[in-house]
Amino acid sequence: MWRQILKVRDLVLRRFGNVHNQLRAIANCHSNGKMKISSIYNTISQSSAAVPWAKTVWGDLHYPKHSIILWLATLSKLLTKDRLCRMGILEINQCVLCADSVSQPFSSYVWINLMAWMKFTWRSCCWSQVMRWYSNNLRGLGFMKKLKRMMLSGAIYWIWKERNLRIFQQRTRSPNQLIKEIKISLLLKALNDDVPEYLREEVAKL
Repeated sequence: MWRQILKVRDLVLRRFGNVHNQLRAIANCHSNGKMKISSIYNTISQSSAAVPWAKTVWGDLHYPKHSIILWLATLSKLLTKDRLCRMGILEINQCVLCADSVSQPFSSYVWINLMAWMKFTWRSCCWSQVMRWYSNNLRGLGFMKKLKRMMLSGAIYWIWKERNLRIFQQRTRSPNQLIKEIKISLLLKALNDDVPEYLREEVAKL
């Protein structure tokens, strides 16, 4: 706790010189007599270049919880079984999703079917290739691009949730059940958004 407070203090001193300069900068963050939280954040935060996957992770249509899990996955922070093994809670670090898959890994089956459903012209289950393609080719503001970014965040979230269900509750769902859950969550959000009528018809056909 104190270490974090001292770290923040050091950042403030490096950026503003002293607390009084910071307070003066914050005092200018108002419009029409009202303070703007976004202006305060931009004023006190350290400026840095946006990472290439920013739009992929923090998409406009995303459920916030989906974005957070995708963000953690992008940073390689979802190593639940690795951590449990290091803590001595588990002895074997085996993928619970792939353990009972005979023909194709669980996650690959889910993802390939979702890509086919969304009419992708290419297929890949390689995480680095998928993130690179999303970061380079799906950065636009078009609704269908937003929908495809939302599909990725939803897939990661529901696969992560299924893994935790198997680890902590010893319950399982089939990959087809999970695909159905992902589609329903995506369509519910998309069709309740402000979608042009011609696109609403296209989404309804999915």
